[in-house]
Amino acid sequence: MSDRRLAPRQATTNAWFAYSGAVVAQTGVQLIAPSLPVMRDALGLSDAQLSLVMSVYLFPAALGAIPAGILADRIGRRRVFGWAMIIFGIAGIALQMSTGSFGLFLSIRFIQGLAFAGLLPLTMTILGDAYRGSDLIRSQGRRSVAMLTGDGTLPIIGGVLAAMTWQAPWLGQLLAIPFGLAVLARMTDPPSLEARAPRGASLRAFKQIFKMPGVIAVQYAGFLRMFLKFSILTFLPVLLVDVRGFSPAFAGLVVGASALIGIVPSLGAGRIAGYGRPTTFVGLGLAVEAIALAVWALVPWSVAIFLAAIAFGIADGLSGVFVNSLVAAAPDTEQRASFVAATGAIRNFAKFLGPATIGLAILTVSLPTAITFMAAATLASSVLIVPLRGLDHALENEKFDSSRAREESHDNG
Repeated sequence: MSDRRLAPRQATTNAWFAYSGAVVAQTGVQLIAPSLPVMRDALGLSDAQLSLVMSVYLFPAALGAIPAGILADRIGRRRVFGWAMIIFGIAGIALQMSTGSFGLFLSIRFIQGLAFAGLLPLTMTILGDAYRGSDLIRSQGRRSVAMLTGDGTLPIIGGVLAAMTWQAPWLGQLLAIPFGLAVLARMTDPPSLEARAPRGASLRAFKQIFKMPGVIAVQYAGFLRMFLKFSILTFLPVLLVDVRGFSPAFAGLVVGASALIGIVPSLGAGRIAGYGRPTTFVGLGLAVEAIALAVWALVPWSVAIFLAAIAFGIADGLSGVFVNSLVAAAPDTEQRASFVAATGAIRNFAKFLGPATIGLAILTVSLPTAITFMAAATLASSVLIVPLRGLDHALENEKFDSSRAREESHDNG
């Protein structure tokens, strides 16, 4: 790692841009979701057409993540993050003026998805540039809290706004324009990006990252997390309502509680890191998630199902912070945005593959059986703790560097 780092005040400013930017980026899905049925009726769309509103946004978001990361390593985080936000917001304005042509509306939505592509990976990258070790873990926990808060509150706000008109929630995307301008004016790129290696050398260095011990394992951990999360979002309500006979309200409570409880371990991740290796918590988290999946698949009692949701949410919230921290700590600054963007692309693929895999599985086996197989695979994956040890050492070095940086800052007044 380069010793050329951001000053403490610059790091703090960048971190707040990362936390708030993660929420602004969520206005493209979470805020507008409640307005979609109203939009369908107002514009006379079919359900198939309505589904395109999301798919043409998420598809380019997966494809564009890696180019956005490479660009951020070449010209800096500030310009890519700031201009992507501005384009995202301008697209939100254009969408308001294109409702007369659904084809034009989808084309603009596609462009907005391209702008969105690098935003969430860049928030992870910015924190990786700003902090080391336990400070990095703590910052990734705060990012998770911000996103989980957005997951819980933006749909509520969107629902209230949609009661006025379907366009009202979409106006929230305009926040991205002043936010992007603030990024361009106030955010600071890490000093080490000023002396960039030749493009061929950067590509070779990027490839070398994937040869580091533990890197493939941490990518698989991130993939598995999104695979499980989106499979559960899609099929756990189906299991609870259609198979177990519970009400949709109970299914919503279970899914919502599992997501919101993740805020608690995310807030305490920095302190929890002092009690063991980060990779130990990743392996433990996978084991707990496997048990929760097995309970959902095999146990019909409502109390057990709800407690399993709480356990799953805590395990996912904690292990997710540590996986993100390991991803951000693995590469040097000069390749961090590209590497984190590649991680984002892999996770976006998992978001699609998870529900698709379970959907295909239940063509031949029951849904409880499919979830049981998923539980067994998750439990087997907890052995990731072994290959992940290769990244523990790097993060421990980062922790030492962070402490040393604080001592130096104190000595310098």
